[in-house]
This record gives sequence, structure tokens and C-alpha cells, in this order.
Amino acid sequence: MVKQLNVFSENRPGKLEQITGILAGANVNILAMKLSSNEDYGVFQFILDDPEKGFQALKRAGVTASQKDVLAIGLEHKPGSLHDVLRILRQENVDIQDCYGFVVASEQQKKAIIVLVVADPAAIRKLLNQHGLQLIGSSELYSL
Repeated sequence: MVKQLNVFSENRPGKLEQITGILAGANVNILAMKLSSNEDYGVFQFILDDPEKGFQALKRAGVTASQKDVLAIGLEHKPGSLHDVLRILRQENVDIQDCYGFVVASEQQKKAIIVLVVADPAAIRKLLNQHGLQLIGSSELYSL
């Protein structure tokens, strides 16, 4: 299972820079990130190459953070790939709590990585495997 690091913070200039500075100082690479905020507070969501090391570095710095199991799905980088996954999830009445993605490119190909936050990641992992979808494990994802 892939770990997502969630950081809760006051929404003010320089806060994201402070957080990324802590991660950089701990030699932790950010693979993907998402920011959601309102006028007062923000939530930064990170996929890191070493989530535990990043979590501990933030904790030592007094930053409020948590870790959450998420699903990472490897898809062909072509139109309709995400739609196919979402159709399967809708047919099974799966509620997606959060979703974001990024693309990884190598000399041979591009691959879309979709990160899903769902209530029961283990059950949805099994469901997606039954449909032949390629779930990315933590060691594979963290080595990208």
C-alpha cells in the first residue's frame, strides 16, 4: 500500500516553502503533491519517496502531519484510461474521497499514476486487481 503524507497548516505566505524545506533538508523527494485550502487553513498532500522519513522530519520540526494508505494505479497514458477505472468504481458504488494524478515518463513510455483515497483501500485494491488493473506498490512507486 502507498502512504500519502497529509500536512495541516495555517494558510499564509511561505508555509509551503517551509514544509518543502524540511523535506529537502531530510533528503526526501516529492513525487506528487496536492494543495487544498480555504482562507485560513490548508492541507498539503504528498507522495514521497520515503514517507516515513518525511513524516518524522516534519514531526521533529513541530509540523502537524499524518499518514494515510492510498491506492496508486498505473494506467496507459491515453484518453479514456481514467474513465475506464472510474466506470468500474461507479458500478461497484465506490465513493472516491480524493483523487489526483501525475505522469511518469521513461525512454520507452509514459505512464499515468492515479492516486485514489477511498474508505477501504484493501477491498478496492482487490476489486481493481480482479479487473486486471495495475496497482503500483509502495517500493515501485517510491523508486520512480
